[in-house]
Amino acid sequence: MTIQFIKAYFLLLLLLLSSLQSFTQVLDDATFISINADRKKSIRRKVILQINNKDENYLSHVEIRHTSKQDFSFDYAKVLDQDGKVVRKLKKNEVFSRHAQSNQAFYQDDIITGFDLFWNQYPYTIEYSYTQVEKEYLYYAFWRPIYDQEAFTVHSSLEVHLRLNFDFQKKSSDELTYFHSKSQSNSILKWDAFHVKYPKQNELLSSRPVFPQVKLIPKEFIYAIHGSTESWSSFGTWMDQLNSGSTNITSNEKEKIENLINGLNTKEEIIKTIYHYLQDHTKYINVSIDAGGLKSYPASYVCEKKYGDCKALTTYMKGMLQSVGIESFYTLVKAGVQKKPIDINLPSQQFNHVILMVPIESDTIWLENTSNCLPFNYIGTFTQDRKALVVDGEDSHLVHLPKLTINDVLVEKNFDYMISENDSSNIKVNITLRGEKFEKSRYSIFKDGGNFIEEMARNHVDMKDFIIKNQVIIDNNRDSTFLKVSLTGISTSVIRKIGNLQVIQPLKLTIPDFEKPSFRETNVSINYPINEQHISELYFNFSEKKEITIPKNIIIENNFGIYKAKFLLNEGHLTITEKLLFYDNKINLEEYSEFYKFISQIKNYKKKSAIILK
Repeated sequence: MTIQFIKAYFLLLLLLLSSLQSFTQVLDDATFISINADRKKSIRRKVILQINNKDENYLSHVEIRHTSKQDFSFDYAKVLDQDGKVVRKLKKNEVFSRHAQSNQAFYQDDIITGFDLFWNQYPYTIEYSYTQVEKEYLYYAFWRPIYDQEAFTVHSSLEVHLRLNFDFQKKSSDELTYFHSKSQSNSILKWDAFHVKYPKQNELLSSRPVFPQVKLIPKEFIYAIHGSTESWSSFGTWMDQLNSGSTNITSNEKEKIENLINGLNTKEEIIKTIYHYLQDHTKYINVSIDAGGLKSYPASYVCEKKYGDCKALTTYMKGMLQSVGIESFYTLVKAGVQKKPIDINLPSQQFNHVILMVPIESDTIWLENTSNCLPFNYIGTFTQDRKALVVDGEDSHLVHLPKLTINDVLVEKNFDYMISENDSSNIKVNITLRGEKFEKSRYSIFKDGGNFIEEMARNHVDMKDFIIKNQVIIDNNRDSTFLKVSLTGISTSVIRKIGNLQVIQPLKLTIPDFEKPSFRETNVSINYPINEQHISELYFNFSEKKEITIPKNIIIENNFGIYKAKFLLNEGHLTITEKLLFYDNKINLEEYSEFYKFISQIKNYKKKSAIILK
């Protein structure tokens, strides 16, 4: 494919798409990166956006994330009308800058710099350019040709110039157009992408979209100290050396720890007691690992301040254990409820979180040091079942973190209904939460206390008019991996009257919604099992005996999971057991029709299932 053909194709797309004004277009998004002889990296990006109507004005609000270590500036920004005439230019006093905010922290290290530059006649074009310069980095380039989820990208490009003697590792997607040439002193690498659109995601179990991307990684780099990406061992050695000497705690803290563990007999008891001390006396703040900030604050800093990011809190925990002779290992992981696999064949910075590995005699303890409310030795939905890098000098290596089992995520709900001839039913509900629902509820109770209890109860009892009379949270101890909630209340909607019949819809378990196969654009990603069971006991107390008709029992089972519903009627007492299990799974688009059929079978059965009283 010649350069002339590519240019002609690009111009054709511009002409075609400029006539379609129903969606925002990124006409061009060009990134140019140069690495000079001193390894200083300069990034210049130029973006041209076409905005067609008022609803698309949100893209006239531009924000660029960068770090305090980078020299950042906007080169220019301007608005052009539909005839290509410049009608507005960005002024210096229109540029704002602030710290990035996080819903999990009261401080974040990244900086947001941006502007608002809109026009009131459509269509109009915004063109802007900015420059970033940095001396310390771990990637020559990490690029994706996506500007915004709602925008269509006509053309995006990356061009990198680096010295011929600079060794690098390269990984790029096959669908990108790639050119490689050389000048007298530089390697010139260029990638182009055309006609790029963000896949539609309409429900929670969508896989993370896989975009074309380029990773260009130096084999030798300077980030505070010299480092190498030759192997995971060499990368881990660099990380170890970067944080060398950071684990020493203060003498006052050491004395506190020694008094705290006095009289404890086992290593596990000591580790648990120190971990509880960490949870009770420190606060998590957020400093991005992805963009920078890889060097940890020392443990002594946390001793004094009583707060830190994941690196500092993990270093602090490591330092406290070290002070009593217990070895532990700083462990890097790509965290998130959606599992994002790292490329094990590309040793490099691919992580966004740190936890602590503590080997004991016959087991391994894993410590999440940023949470004040999760149990001791708990690997939850945020970090389970993925590769992680254990940092241990030249012995640094990848491990696979433990996987949540079916029992680890089981949610149980037991309902007792006392049904009489009046319109209201007395109801008692006992709920046991595990997995993600346990984690979220624990955090919310820790954060909001009693204000959250009633809201949580309503979320887990699917009855519109359920009036809660009493609620109790039974949280056995801080290291329980489950949360129990007990509720009593009244509902007038258990029985519906249809003509001369009384009808009860008995199956309360919620099935996630999925698109029809013809609309589905992404794979289904079930990152850990979804396991829920409801047992309902219905006690009928009528003055006259009624004929009770119950649905047929059902079992639907395949490679995706199991659905069961069983009804057992015995002298005015009905027991209903409903169970849903989705296996952890990656369901591609070729399999999706069968998966959708499985979901539809369950929903159709539930829709038609009713208890009839007459």
